[in-house]
This record gives sequence, C-alpha cells and structure tokens, in this order.
Amino acid sequence: MDDSTTGKKTVYLHVGAPSAGAAYLQRVLWTNRRRLADQGVGYPVEGPLEHFAGVMDLRDMTWGGRRDPAWKGAWDRISGRARRWKGDTVVISQELLGGATAEQVAHAVESLQPADVHVVFITRDLGWQLVLDWQEQVKHAHTITFERFIDDLVTLGIGAPAPYGEMFWGLHDPGRVLKTWESAVPADRIHVLTLPPPGEAPGLLWRRYCGLIGIDPASCDLIGMDEARPLGVLEMALLRRLNEKVAPALGGDYETIIRDHIIGPTLREWSGSIPMRLPDRHYTWLDDRSRELVEGLRKAGYGVVGDLGELEPLRDSSHAPLPGEVSDAELLDMSTAVVTGLLLRLSAAHDQIGLAHLHDELAQVRENMSRLLQAAATPSPGLRRATRRLPS
Repeated sequence: MDDSTTGKKTVYLHVGAPSAGAAYLQRVLWTNRRRLADQGVGYPVEGPLEHFAGVMDLRDMTWGGRRDPAWKGAWDRISGRARRWKGDTVVISQELLGGATAEQVAHAVESLQPADVHVVFITRDLGWQLVLDWQEQVKHAHTITFERFIDDLVTLGIGAPAPYGEMFWGLHDPGRVLKTWESAVPADRIHVLTLPPPGEAPGLLWRRYCGLIGIDPASCDLIGMDEARPLGVLEMALLRRLNEKVAPALGGDYETIIRDHIIGPTLREWSGSIPMRLPDRHYTWLDDRSRELVEGLRKAGYGVVGDLGELEPLRDSSHAPLPGEVSDAELLDMSTAVVTGLLLRLSAAHDQIGLAHLHDELAQVRENMSRLLQAAATPSPGLRRATRRLPS
C-alpha cells in the first residue's frame, strides 16, 4: 500500500451476510488486488486473512475460545492503509462486521475518515440463508441437527441457544445489522445486494458488486474461483455424523482434515445430490418473516443492487427428506462412496510419491554417470606422468 496522504475518497465496507458469497468475494479481491490497484481501487490487506484479524480486533472477539496476539492493532493497520491510499476507492470485506455494536461501528467509520464510508450487505432469501448457515456450523464440527437448529431459530429468534441465535439473527437479519450501521452511516450510503438461490446465475455476485463499486468485472482473473455450492442432504447427514463420532478423537486437527480431505475433494463430487429444504412446518413462518424483512428494507430507503423480489422464498414441493430422515442404509452407501474416493486419491498420491522417488533416483544415476564419464575422459595423474616419459 502507498504511504502518501490523500484527500477524500470512498470506502466500501462489505459487512455481511455470512454464507452469501463472502469467502468467494474475498478470494477474488485478494487474488486481483494488483489489477484493482491499476483501476485506483485499494484492497488494504497484506495477507489473505488479515481482514479477519482486523474484525477480531475491532470487535474484541475470541475465536474458538482464544485470541491471537497478532490480532492486536490489526484494524488500525488496515484502516491506516485505507486512509493513505492514493486512489479514489477502497474496498474492505468481512462478513463478521455485521455483528459490530454501535460503539464499534462508530470507531470503524471514524478510523476511515475523512472518506465517505458506504456499507454493503449481500444476502439471498431467508430460507437459503438458514440452510447455508447450518451447513457452515456443521463444517466447523458442530453436531446440532438441522431440524433442531431451524426449530430453535424460528421459535426463539435471537434468543436461541448459543452460539446459534446470535450468530444467525445477529449477522443475517439485514434490518438488525443495517440499523446499527445506520447510526454512523447515512441511509443513502447503505446498499443491499441481492442474490438468487445458490447455483443460479454464476458470476452475478461479482458483476453486481463491480457495478456498485465501479470496477470493470472483465479486468479481473476469476479462473479457478467458482462460487461455493451447498452440499446436499446425504452429504450433510454424513458430515454431522462424523462430527459426533470422529471429531472427539482427532481434536484440533479435525476441521482441517475434514476440509482438506472430505468436504472439498470428496463430498463436493456428490454436492446437491438431494437439495436441502426447510421443514414443511416452517414455510408459513418463512413467508411472513421474509415479507417483513423486505418491507423493512423498502421503508429504510437503502440502495438496492439487484431485486428485493429475490429475497422472497420459493416453496420446495419436492418432499425431499430432511437430514434427520436419512436412513442408515443411505448413510452406509454414502460412507462407502466417500471411503472409495479417499482410497483412490490415496493410491494416486502414493503413485505420485513413488514417481517422485524414481525421479530422484534417476537424477542421482545421471549425476553418477556424468562423474564417471568425466573421470574416464580425464587421465589420472599417474597416467599423465607415464605419458610424459614415453618417447616421442
């Protein structure tokens, strides 16, 4: 980041919601930070996860029951780079900003002065946000059943058992989140970016975000950065069962092992085999609450990128099973498929290791042969002395 001081600029703070493309957006921004800089857009982080450290610092939070000493001062470092950016625009993205208190919001906005601060909240229909948030909880080794998770959030709201009530309604409810940010940012600088259900209209999130910020979407490299798709009923039922049975044995290594060896390379192959849906008993509530959320956004007068109609839920008439209705036989079939995939990848990795060893051995053979040939081509000192004594 450039250290020179400049005048007024615009800072776009993406503050949520979780599970609405935040990880994808941050990956694109980090990968393309130099291309963005060429357009005068600053992304003021010096590492791909520094934005997380900044929010942990700003909100004085713990993660997994601990605080990393490296978080101390992280927000001030990020905001300082934003103030010093030469260009007209700065973007900062971290979905946990949505849970900031009014005091923390005031500090965040003040730390970016004298810029005009804009707030961006990205979301999709409430039914999908509930499904995706449960999936995220399970990916972090929680064992709560889907049915219990939804029932508690519907009936108890933000008072649902920790951490789920506060983590969902405190971060996913646009009315609650944006009302807090409106205490420091005018409503005409608050933007709601809507999305259709996951999997529909690939690339739409990036195009809409670029349109808001003023970025040429074609100027950035998106190769290999597809938006994440939700897992299906069978995959999630198996993953939750693994959390119960395996997580206690593997301890702190479990989430990394699951992410690197189960979710990404294995379960994604069956992703969406049976799409997830809410229990039928909650669709009336979902319709009512969604209308309430949409109406609240309309009255607030925030800018809308997309269409608030995308936040109105569609009823699922497939009668697909819920995760708790998956049979042991179905879980066995899925488990067999997962083990098969793991063994095939293990075999391929073993072959690669074998090839690597063979390559090293061949290189050593080549080196030894080269030395032998060089020695053969160079007479020994004794041979050179004997040669000098021969008559000419």
